[in-house]
Amino acid sequence: MASPTKSCWLDPVPTFLLREFVDLLLPYITNMVNTSLMQGRLPVSQRHAIVTPRLKKPGLDATDMANYRSVSNVSFISKLVERVVAARLHAYLSTSGLLPSCQSAYRKHHSTETAMLRFWSDIVATADQRQVTLLALLDMSAAFDCVDHDLLLRQLQLIFGITGTSLAWIRSFLSQAVWSDVPASVWR
Repeated sequence: MASPTKSCWLDPVPTFLLREFVDLLLPYITNMVNTSLMQGRLPVSQRHAIVTPRLKKPGLDATDMANYRSVSNVSFISKLVERVVAARLHAYLSTSGLLPSCQSAYRKHHSTETAMLRFWSDIVATADQRQVTLLALLDMSAAFDCVDHDLLLRQLQLIFGITGTSLAWIRSFLSQAVWSDVPASVWR
């Protein structure tokens, strides 16, 4: 119920109807999610995305393809399964102490502000000890676009202990997507 009511062309039923009849449909949706997790794969019907190019910022040159980012719209059920997996994965990493203590991204009660406070605290502590602070900054704006999926899967298995059906589900999610281009007339 906390999900936005946005729908995608790939949804067989609009999201607002799912929410309106949630009491009736919840057992079926729950069964679909649990079956996906038990089988270790995202169903083929949920591997589709409609990819739409969007300008990164208003006013950028629309003729320069570098000024676009792709937005993938997936079905409501696909997003729901993804959220369940993300919540379970985060819970596992947190309870197992596998999240780096300085990581601010993708953690509740952490943000760029907490990262900056930690960074500032380290600078002040270093200055109090009359030591020099050197700072190297790295632009990670497209980091997720460059992830080697095979390496990620290997790291999840060897370092984080994710194996079996859980690893198979993540492999299925990463490697078997079906992308659909939106006709140019739709996004103009």
